Amino acid sequence: MSPPATPTSATFDRALHDRVLAFIHDESSDHFETLALAVFAAQYTAIAPYRRVCDQHGLTPTTVGNWRRVPPVPTLAFKQTALCIGPPERVFLTTGTSQGAEQRGRHGVSDLRLYQRSALASLGTFLFPDVAKIRLLSLIWPSGERPESSLAQMADWAMEDFGDRDSACFATGSRIDFAAFAAALRASAAAGEPACIVTTTGALLHFFDHCRDHGLVFRLPHGSRIMDTGGLKGATRQMSRNGIVRAIWETFAIPGYFVVNEYGMTEMSSPFFDNVVRNRIAGRFAPRFKVGPHWVRTRTLDPGTLADTEAGAAGLLCHFDLANASSAACVLTEDIGRLVDDGFEIVGRASGAETRGCSLAAAAELAGT
Repeated sequence: MSPPATPTSATFDRALHDRVLAFIHDESSDHFETLALAVFAAQYTAIAPYRRVCDQHGLTPTTVGNWRRVPPVPTLAFKQTALCIGPPERVFLTTGTSQGAEQRGRHGVSDLRLYQRSALASLGTFLFPDVAKIRLLSLIWPSGERPESSLAQMADWAMEDFGDRDSACFATGSRIDFAAFAAALRASAAAGEPACIVTTTGALLHFFDHCRDHGLVFRLPHGSRIMDTGGLKGATRQMSRNGIVRAIWETFAIPGYFVVNEYGMTEMSSPFFDNVVRNRIAGRFAPRFKVGPHWVRTRTLDPGTLADTEAGAAGLLCHFDLANASSAACVLTEDIGRLVDDGFEIVGRASGAETRGCSLAAAAELAGT
């Protein structure tokens, strides 16, 4: 199967994107509902496969009066059709599958400003609310080596915006230099300067093994923190979330309230984070769960009907992300979650039967099959 073609006839509405950017910067600059409906109208007009599906269900800009009725786009559809308004400035790819590289999802972004502002504003709120600059030590490959990775791009922006002069990346070529990373950790501890470790979860577990094999333990200064992401792909073994938090304390002396797991998707421009750093700095006490920025709204949907679940019940996570204004703003995931307070907790992945339900049918409609 060949990669989907990219549309070139439609151009994005720069004025609308400027409104979204202003809203990301200042929530009082506009109204989420107003922007969501304007973004839906723009995507309905410019993305022919999406418009065709909306028309089939009678859900058009003239009939949809609130953001909850905007038809969602399943993540499966990003593997089957182009969902970009205008020529993309960048195309990010999901990780490979057993079906081959052609089955990787493609997120074309025609206005990279939206992703950049969303990523940096979210990092500032949920990982760096108390610091302007910090020694940032990254185990994530730079975007120059992985241009198809949205995570690599976010890590680069984090380094540029929040990293101090002693920041460094230890992933290059085909390997991560754990020895140099360990030396940087020792330097941070000796200088009494806090550090922020940015890593995939898989790389973190590999480093735990490296520390075990070499008898390494670090005591990073107060204010140090860690962000891991990506789950256990590529990990040498399985480890529970509580086990990872405990191992981080034992390895780095970073307490749990400064351990942030990021939940991101290639198909979305806005990441989600554990609430713990934000809560700690604000003096707020709450259980750990995922939170997103004010320009994203999350629902949980019944896998069979795509109707909203009852309050507190688990369902497919569906996110309306204004920062996706140049692609598909309403994204239906394959993750099962439950809404909690001002965020959500992830319960697991949808089963094969569930992903073959309404979400797969919707993806097939978008692909025209």
